[in-house]
Amino acid sequence: MTGAARALVHTIAARGVVTASSAVVSVITARTLLAEGRGEYAVLIAIAWAGLVLGGLSAEQGQVVLWADAGLRPALTANALVLGLLMGVLTAPVVGAVMLLSGWNSSCAAVMLAAVPILIVWEYLCGIALLRDRARILNNGTMIGCLLWCASVMAAAMAGWLTPKVAFALWTAYELVTVVYFVHALRPRLRDLDHRLARRTVGVGLRYHLGLVSTQLLPRVDVLMVSAFSSTGQAGLYAVATTLADLARIPVEALVKVAMPRQVEGDHERAVEVTLRAVRAAIVMALVTAGGLCALASALVPLVYGDAFRGSVLPFLCLAPGIVSASVARPIWIFLLRLDRPWVVTSMSVGTLVLDVALNALLIPRWGATGCAAVTGVVLTALACTQCGWFLRATGTPARCLLPRWPEIAVSLSAAARAAGDAPLAGRVLAGRRPSRVREPDAHERSGSR
Repeated sequence: MTGAARALVHTIAARGVVTASSAVVSVITARTLLAEGRGEYAVLIAIAWAGLVLGGLSAEQGQVVLWADAGLRPALTANALVLGLLMGVLTAPVVGAVMLLSGWNSSCAAVMLAAVPILIVWEYLCGIALLRDRARILNNGTMIGCLLWCASVMAAAMAGWLTPKVAFALWTAYELVTVVYFVHALRPRLRDLDHRLARRTVGVGLRYHLGLVSTQLLPRVDVLMVSAFSSTGQAGLYAVATTLADLARIPVEALVKVAMPRQVEGDHERAVEVTLRAVRAAIVMALVTAGGLCALASALVPLVYGDAFRGSVLPFLCLAPGIVSASVARPIWIFLLRLDRPWVVTSMSVGTLVLDVALNALLIPRWGATGCAAVTGVVLTALACTQCGWFLRATGTPARCLLPRWPEIAVSLSAAARAAGDAPLAGRVLAGRRPSRVREPDAHERSGSR
């Protein structure tokens, strides 16, 4: 196997371990806390992620844009740790104060003070690991942290200590373990700190911040809106539906992590080629995993989570089209960052968030979690179509180039179905080798309409 194929297989295997551990945690919290408590736990995590998205200032996007300059990479790595801590320390008190004003008790706010800085550092270091093509570091750190998290949740449940607040504190500790591993493996050197580059990174990130905030707040805003406009019980049902959605994203997320450094580095035509191959593979992977979960959901959810969560099946089915569409657009998002067109990206993302909030405000009071899931499925599909259309126009690529060919379908099915073993064609998808007897338009043909 090529290096790309090995990285893909290892990433899928790691995601499988993480997902299995997370599924155990999800089942334990659901059966112990029931829908109401599970909803409160989901709201706390959504608040922490909102703090990350708002307080991180999208500096990780600045890292992607600046990574093409090889001379800046040591300083970007060192800055990620220090800059993440600084942003987190500045953001956490604001989030804690808002929680107290909203009626949360001081113990939840205190845990949030620790959670937000940890999450921001985690986000920055994850980006550096992927840009350095060190997916194995990301995979190993996440697996170690997730296994310890699963064990701690099981112990708390057996001891009768598991509450929404304790579950959130254990989740925060899991993120901390992952960050410690990243620091140990990436070894950022403080002597490489560059304050001017840090300001430049934040400045570049701010140009994308509104768009990234809009995109990443979508699932978090949905949970908060379901809780506010319906009930925490409905929020718990929606949280389980999104957990199933995360399962469907595993192969695509693995593919994106392996393809990302190949999209950022190299010339423009090479980046277009890698992006197209990643999109075609993502289409097949998303259809296979989402379709399989849709077929199993009605039996799987009551069996695993209990009859109290049978109401999560329909919301998940409504989310499925959005899952597939968002998976297809993931490689395109990375390419759009490379082009450094922040206002194009921002306008698409902000429009999607505004549409999502407006429609949810109308549908959630009447249909609860199902109405929210239907809206999310529609707006994610609209965003993906807009991003794909802009990509095709900007690169002069015919739309047919996004459609999978049979050799790539075989590769994608193999990668999606197996977390280990040989994947003989996966390297062709990511390393850029052309499948036999399949002709692709060359760069001149693709750019003819430019």
